[in-house]
Amino acid sequence: MALKTLRVETSDLITTITLNRPSARNSLNGELMRELHATTEQLRGDEQTRVVILTGAGRVFSAGADLDMLVRIGESFTPEQTRAEIREWRTTFDALESLPQATIAAVNGLTFGGGVVLALACDFRLASTRAIFGLPEIKLGMVLALGGTQRLTRLVGPSVAKEMILRGRNVSAIEAQRLGLVHRISEPGDLMGLARSWAERAVAYSPRAVALAKQLIDESYDRTADESAEAETAAQVELLHSPEFLGRVQVMKESGEI
Repeated sequence: MALKTLRVETSDLITTITLNRPSARNSLNGELMRELHATTEQLRGDEQTRVVILTGAGRVFSAGADLDMLVRIGESFTPEQTRAEIREWRTTFDALESLPQATIAAVNGLTFGGGVVLALACDFRLASTRAIFGLPEIKLGMVLALGGTQRLTRLVGPSVAKEMILRGRNVSAIEAQRLGLVHRISEPGDLMGLARSWAERAVAYSPRAVALAKQLIDESYDRTADESAEAETAAQVELLHSPEFLGRVQVMKESGEI
């Protein structure tokens, strides 16, 4: 598949996806979302990818949904067509979130609206010191969608989520880290090196263990305590009997790590 809005590069079991619409500040449109969904589904079964890094071309991560596109939808779509379009986009975000591989958003600059939600769909968020996180939807007479209200509230709590969403206030990288929105920050020139170092650590771990751990965490919101405990037990039973676990223990014993 020839990609027009993304760059995808894989090396050493790490795949980097770059949003590649710099002249449009990497805003999200239908074409980009379709390409991102297709790329995500290809990566799902890719044994040559253990970690995915998502970033933006140029100095912007993503300015969010393309405003001209939103105006066209508002002027010419029926409500049913709009609902179908939103559902299709949300499916793309959900597909990224549910990847079995570890995912890292390297937020290299400004990110608004849907760009923030895209970062929230990743497991880890690393940000440049020049990154700014903004949710301007309320200023436009809209609400944060695409699963954004859920993801943000679960991550930072309802109080902070309401402040960001209802006030439409921009948040710097430093404040984003304080709020728990970002894991680490770095100077702009060091961001991809930081993301790469996080990815390399994850590459060293068992892909199946990473996938099961992600699934347990993500699905814990929708399970009772007993259901979560049973799911944990099933995962641990599978992993304890795996050749990889037994082999890793042997190697660590021989190296003196344990």
